[in-house]
Amino acid sequence: MAQTGRTPARTRRTTARARRIRPAALPVVLVGLLTACSGDGGTGPSPGIDAAAEFDRFWETFDEEYSYFEFKQIDWDGLRAEFRPRALEAQTRGGLVGILKEMVEPLRDRYVLFIEPSGRFVVTYEPDHFVNWDAESWRGVVDAGGWKASTSHVGYARFGDVGHIMIDTWNSECVQASDVDEVLELFRDAPALIVDVRPNGGGSDRVALEVAGRFAGRPVIAEWFQFRDGPRHTDLTPLTSRTLEPRGSWQFERPVAVLSGRAVLSSNESFISAMRELPHAAVVGDTTGGSSGNPGFFDLGGGWQYSVSRWIAYTADLRVIEWQGIPPDIHVDVTQADFEAGRDPVIEAARAWLEQELQRSGGSRQVRSYEASH
Repeated sequence: MAQTGRTPARTRRTTARARRIRPAALPVVLVGLLTACSGDGGTGPSPGIDAAAEFDRFWETFDEEYSYFEFKQIDWDGLRAEFRPRALEAQTRGGLVGILKEMVEPLRDRYVLFIEPSGRFVVTYEPDHFVNWDAESWRGVVDAGGWKASTSHVGYARFGDVGHIMIDTWNSECVQASDVDEVLELFRDAPALIVDVRPNGGGSDRVALEVAGRFAGRPVIAEWFQFRDGPRHTDLTPLTSRTLEPRGSWQFERPVAVLSGRAVLSSNESFISAMRELPHAAVVGDTTGGSSGNPGFFDLGGGWQYSVSRWIAYTADLRVIEWQGIPPDIHVDVTQADFEAGRDPVIEAARAWLEQELQRSGGSRQVRSYEASH
C-alpha cells in the first residue's frame, strides 16, 4: 500500500513496549538457511492472551524500529486500521500470529519473521526468483577440474592455471577467513581466479569482508548504511560508510570473476558490494537477492518472538540493496534446460571474461574450458 503523505505524528504510547531480545539469546538467523514452517504453530488454547495489547506492542515496535517504510511506501497506519479489528477476535496466540504475519507480508522482507517457542522459524516472505546455480550440474563442472573440499563449506578446483573457489556460507560457526586463506595460498601465483558464492545466503559481515580484503590492494568504500533513529519513518542516522581494508601479507590483484545470483543475500551482498569496487574484479551472473535488514529481536508473548529490520544498506554508489539487489557487471541468462544438459553458463561466461582479460593484459595463460575435460 502506498503512503502518499508524510508520516503522521505519533501519539504517546500507552501500552507496554515489547522487550528487545539480544541476538545472542537466539539461534543464529541466516536468511539463506531458513526453512518455512507449516501450520500456525499454536492453534491450541493460549491462556491469558491479550490480543489487543500484543497487537499494539507489535505494531508500535515496527512503527518505531522498522527502517524501510518510506523506501517501500508502506501505509503502516492503514494496515493497523485493517488488521487490528481482526486481531481483537483472535482466541489463540497462533491465530494472532497468523493475522500479524498477514499484516507484514506487504513488507516483502526476508528478515521479518516469527520464532516459535520451539525455536522454529516462520518466514513471512519467500521470493520465487529463478536461481542460477544447480548443485548437480555445478558439481559435474568442478569435478572435471579436480574438485576438492577443504572444509565442509569451502572447496576448490583448478582449470589449467586458473583456480575456482566455492564458499557456500559466511556463517562464522561454519567458516572463517582463515579457511579461505589456506585455499588462496594454493593459487597465489595463478593468473586469475573464479570465486563462486552463488548458493551463499549470508552469515557474518566480518568474515565476508575479511575474505574480500584478500583481494583489495588499497582501502575502498564497500557500502553505506543508515539505522532507524527516531519516531518518524524518515528518521535515520546519517549515512555511514564501511571501508574494505587490505588483509593478509599479500593480496590477489589479478583478474577475479565473482559469481553471483538471486540466492546471494545479506552479508553475501556485502561481499558482492565490496568486490565490485575492485578494479580487477567483475561480478558475473545475475542480480543478488536484495535482502539486507540487520534485524532486532523482540518478545511477542507466550514464548513467541519476532524480528524487525533496522537499517538500510547501500552499495558504494548508494543503491539501496533491499528489494533491488546488486546487478552484475556481466549478466548471464540461465535456464533449467541448461542445468538438465549439465551446463553451468555462469562459469562459462566467467571463463570467457577471464580469457579476454588475460589476453588484453598480455599475460595470457590458458583458461581451460570444462567441455575440453569431458
